[in-house]
Amino acid sequence: MSREGWKQVLLIMMGLGVAACVSPPGGGSDRTEAPSLGKLVTVQPREIDDVLDNPGMGFADFHFGFGHPPKADEYPHTTVAYFRWPWAELEPAEGQYNFALVDGIIAQAKAKGETLAIRIVSEYKTGTPQWLLDKGVRSIKETDGIFPDYNNPIFLDYHERLIRAFGERYGRSLDIDHVDIGSVGCWGEWNTACCEGVEAQCKAYFPIEANQLAITDWYFKYFAGTPLVMLHGGQLKYATTRGAGWRGDCFGDYGYFSPDWNHMEHAYAPVLEEPAIADAWKRGPVQMEVCGYIHEWYERGFDLDRILEKGLEWHVSVLNAKSKPVPAAWRPRFNEFLKKIGYRFVLRELTHPAASRAGESLVIQSRWDNKGVAPIYHAWPLAYRLRSGTDHVVAQWISAADLKQWLPGPSHQTEERVVVPASVPAGLYTLDVAILAEDARSAIVELGIEGKRADRWYAVSRLGIR
Repeated sequence: MSREGWKQVLLIMMGLGVAACVSPPGGGSDRTEAPSLGKLVTVQPREIDDVLDNPGMGFADFHFGFGHPPKADEYPHTTVAYFRWPWAELEPAEGQYNFALVDGIIAQAKAKGETLAIRIVSEYKTGTPQWLLDKGVRSIKETDGIFPDYNNPIFLDYHERLIRAFGERYGRSLDIDHVDIGSVGCWGEWNTACCEGVEAQCKAYFPIEANQLAITDWYFKYFAGTPLVMLHGGQLKYATTRGAGWRGDCFGDYGYFSPDWNHMEHAYAPVLEEPAIADAWKRGPVQMEVCGYIHEWYERGFDLDRILEKGLEWHVSVLNAKSKPVPAAWRPRFNEFLKKIGYRFVLRELTHPAASRAGESLVIQSRWDNKGVAPIYHAWPLAYRLRSGTDHVVAQWISAADLKQWLPGPSHQTEERVVVPASVPAGLYTLDVAILAEDARSAIVELGIEGKRADRWYAVSRLGIR
């Protein structure tokens, strides 16, 4: 290729939003030819500072706003819908599982660009099915529903059947972001806080340790491969040693209920003194549910910076703000928070040959930063492709890199040796990069760089094929 031709390549790269360092062919030849096979191209994409709408992170869409979703300018864009259902709604009759209910919510979530996080509860409102209680399972009426005897063998048998049925159907679904191990206690929160006046009876019905462990194991067995979280109060140390993340149900409480006790300092901080729980974010997501509502924080003069900084320290990926409006005065600070929670991948540098031959191999090297506070928790592959000037994809390659291991920090490096299909015609192609869904059919992750196309692939360089 002539020097003028190389200038055109550089101009194209600049138009793609990359800084390019290209080793031009020597000798000063003016002949029109393909890029030299022995030369390398290194590109350094330009970083952006936008809030990224990525799966598995950000604000949660809680039950689609319970019929009253906030307006677009009142609540951040969401990619995770969080739903919890009483057992009685999921199995209204013995052995008749209401998959249609969950499938319908999945369809609505997909239409909104969301995946689903779920919790099954056996207490709260309808709670445990009456047909199961009628089999001889004792229970006690409390303030928010019926508290069943979790140690009853019949209850345990059907409890496992329920988790197995829903795990077998949704455990490896691409539509599920994570599952909350929450089918025990008041509201599925592994406690007896709803048992005012009947505390002794609820504590007698609360599962003994062996049964707590058994119930936890069912989730790992039947939802194998699905990210899991558990609230403190359950067998959290055990669950996190097996790879679960954790969640808090009153994030932001620095005096919401009492000036003498709060969740942030007196519930969560002691739990995090256990190393397995403190490091759980490296393997499973951290999900927080706000205490009260954010507009109440604003009205009561809460220290927002203190709260959000603690969320970053705890490596939060998903914040359930209960689909209530966020005060406009606080939106800029929440936007900065959203730029940091979860993962944020920035391609720093990509190096590859200026040209290759069809049918032969080439090496693609890349260097990345994760500028978020957490990794990803799904097996989403890194991929490259060659695209013609008419947008025809002539080659696509999947990286061997395990992105779940890309913890926060710089210098995650990859090196791929790939083969250019022999059928690729000679020419100059765009080299795109993307992070794909687990089935490798579509790109799903926004990167912190320029160059995003409508299909969420990123045009980063050019490659000549001889």
